[in-house]
Amino acid sequence: MIGALLRHAIRAAAVAGGAAAATAGARYMGSRRIVASEKLGRALMDTQRIEEALPYTIDESEAALAACAVYLINVAYEAASGISGPPTLDPIGHERTISSDSSGTTATITTTAHEPETRWQFDVVIPGLARISGSRRLEASRFSGSHIKMKTPDTVTIRYDNGYSARIESDLEFASNLLRLVGPQTQLIGNVNLSDNRGNVGLLRIDAAGVVTGTITRGPNIVGRFDGNLTSGLTFRSNSPVAA
Repeated sequence: MIGALLRHAIRAAAVAGGAAAATAGARYMGSRRIVASEKLGRALMDTQRIEEALPYTIDESEAALAACAVYLINVAYEAASGISGPPTLDPIGHERTISSDSSGTTATITTTAHEPETRWQFDVVIPGLARISGSRRLEASRFSGSHIKMKTPDTVTIRYDNGYSARIESDLEFASNLLRLVGPQTQLIGNVNLSDNRGNVGLLRIDAAGVVTGTITRGPNIVGRFDGNLTSGLTFRSNSPVAA
């Protein structure tokens, strides 16, 4: 079940970054109207992976940690999708809040710095389920022809009301091609480090082709493996039928 869940999650994120036919100039001008903190907040509000992980927090904690990792990958992809130039930034100290009337979930994003890199603190509250807190940096962008690259390291802690918690640290870079007309316009590359309060530790790697590999270990044992890619889907396979 968890494999199918993760496969769907990553495919949805990749499709969201699909490019429409447009000129490079139109994409660049459109990207300048993107408010980075609002885009991050909308991505953080996509908490389906966090909700689906809840049943696994009790007896299959490695699967819960895997789902939390997918949440962060989705956030990183969705927050980057469509940005092909410098985004609009809130003033330092500005607090932006996004909320859902149906679920009561709220995401608060505070801009804490502009130079030498943009920084945000964020907090997401899912009533009766979990709280997500963390920080994001947007390091200097690099233009190369029709490409733009930006590094977006994230540090995230996910605390469930039932006591389970996960910590995820990413070292990701996203690349956008201003002239790409077919396939995903946005690429995501880098490493994601995982750990939780049940003794699980993991590492995911996303290469330039979007291929994802990685494992979760508990002590000396590998308790689960990731494989797949950002286009066709990511699968997590647990090696232990019952895990604390």
